[in-house]
Amino acid sequence: MANAEKTSSGSDIDEKKRKRKLSNRESARRSRLKKQKLMEDTIHEISTLERRIKENSERCRAVRQRLDSVESENGVLRSEKTWLSSYVSDLENMIATRSLNLTQSDGSGQNANAEIASGDCRGRPWQLGCDSLKPIAFFKT
Repeated sequence: MANAEKTSSGSDIDEKKRKRKLSNRESARRSRLKKQKLMEDTIHEISTLERRIKENSERCRAVRQRLDSVESENGVLRSEKTWLSSYVSDLENMIATRSLNLTQSDGSGQNANAEIASGDCRGRPWQLGCDSLKPIAFFKT
């Protein structure tokens, strides 16, 4: 009887080993499939990210070109602003000088004196006798 118990317990052990082998094979197969799926997903994500990098690089290049253009235009406008400010300042000085000369020569320049005193010499230069002012080109070519 001891021999029969060993045989049945030996066949039980063989059956357990066989089931464990099948279980391990199935687990290994699932692991390989999972690894393959992960690899495919990673490759797909890499291609998606590479495409997005290319699109963003193109957008970035276009934005940089636009920035260069705007900075260049801004430089031109600042230069024109400086020139125009200087021009307006010169005109105001000419008007103030002309108004003073008129006031001193005939004594009837009270409005011009008030404008000069308040610092507002821009108003009505044609009424102050500034006929010597000549228009010039605002934008140099």
